[in-house]
Amino acid sequence: MKTLPTRRIKATDGMAVTADVWEEAHNYHRQHLELHALLSHGAGLASGLQVVANDPPDTAVYIRPGVAVDPSGRTIVLNEPLTYEVGAGEGRLFLVISYGESHARSSNGLDAEGAPMYVQSQFSVEATSVLPPGPHVELARLMRTRRGAVITDAQDANAPAGNELDLRFRRSSAAVSAGPASVALVHLGGSGAHHGRGAQALARGLRANNRAVWVDDSAPVDAGLSGYTLVYLVGHDTFQLSANEMNALYGLLQSGGTLVAESCRRDAGAGSRAEAAFVALFGALGLKLESVGAGHRLLQGPALFNAPPVGFETGGAPQLQGGEGVLYTTADYGCLWHGERRGGPASREEIRAAHEFGGNVLDWASERARRRAERK
Repeated sequence: MKTLPTRRIKATDGMAVTADVWEEAHNYHRQHLELHALLSHGAGLASGLQVVANDPPDTAVYIRPGVAVDPSGRTIVLNEPLTYEVGAGEGRLFLVISYGESHARSSNGLDAEGAPMYVQSQFSVEATSVLPPGPHVELARLMRTRRGAVITDAQDANAPAGNELDLRFRRSSAAVSAGPASVALVHLGGSGAHHGRGAQALARGLRANNRAVWVDDSAPVDAGLSGYTLVYLVGHDTFQLSANEMNALYGLLQSGGTLVAESCRRDAGAGSRAEAAFVALFGALGLKLESVGAGHRLLQGPALFNAPPVGFETGGAPQLQGGEGVLYTTADYGCLWHGERRGGPASREEIRAAHEFGGNVLDWASERARRRAERK
């Protein structure tokens, strides 16, 4: 809004209309229209621009005509279908469209003296491993398992598999609202379905309350973490990360990302070993964690807690520690989120409290993600 003009040219008889005067007069209206589009409708997809796999599938995608509004309020128009070749990219890819303009030129290509010059609205489509820093609109995502893999439509739109188009994070410009949140669930020292089911149950509950949250289970720790709202590490037993994995976590935190870590408590011995591995990990990353108590941001909202809710264990107070962008807990909320407690089923009150606390954690991570985006 600082660049928005607060004065406009008033036409008078006999006024000299130079190129600069003409440009200033039209810029006033153009910039106000861009602000109106941004504040009234929001950045995102206004109409169309659906992305589907080619038929038969290959390494390209098919983008249908449509209209989008970028984060600067500029209107992007694709008036004809477009086939975009993704090529040999590997790993997590973001398919984005951006606004552009041509150089000024005459309609017939001949720059005759006195002839009107035209600037043509344009766009560019790009598949990139990192979201670009400039204004753009996301069309789709893709987790490419190998270079040159064939791209297909998702069999389950709520849980796209590798090499399938992921359309969950397309944002509509119909209204200004919080964008979808994404969670990467990373298993360390083993694997298990309990935390995946728990994280998915939490996400379903949040979506039922108009909070779009999606979980990628078994995400790799050494690639693509920067695109997630929250990275959720689950320790199933002792583990040790490689140098690349350590660098990925360090880079996530340095860029303003959010990391949540907890151990699975179903096997008490394995849980204790995982906790020791987490302590070593935090030390290697140079993290200093403090106890989370009454008054901490994580306990203040949207749901209010006087103390962290109980977790998987039936007795004792769970350990909960936090730092800048980091939360570590021994409560094992992942198992509790789908109704499991030590010794039997959890009560409805215990499950509800755990889900509300999970909502607080995601809200905290989303705030950090927004601040990170504003700094770019």
